Amino acid sequence: MVSHVSYVHEPADPFLAAQLKRLREEREITQEELAFDAGITSSALSRIERGLNSPGWTTVRRIADALEVSVADLAAEVEDLEEDLES
Repeated sequence: MVSHVSYVHEPADPFLAAQLKRLREEREITQEELAFDAGITSSALSRIERGLNSPGWTTVRRIADALEVSVADLAAEVEDLEEDLES
C-alpha cells in the first residue's frame, strides 16, 4: 500500500539525495522497487533522489528500512559525504 509522503518545508539536502541514490544503486534495485518497499510512489522517490523535495522523518525512516540501513547509519554516511565534498 502506498501511503502519503511527508515533506518538510526546507531546501532539499543534496547529500541525502545522493546517498539514497547511491545506496539504492549499490543494492541494484530500481526506484520502483525501493518505492514499493518503502510504501511511497516512485515519482516521490525520484523527486527525493533528485533533490527536488526534502523528505520528512517518516519518509526517511521508511526508505532507510527498505534499504536495510538504520537512520543513524544513513545520517552518518550523509555527514561523511558532506565533509568529503567540502574538503
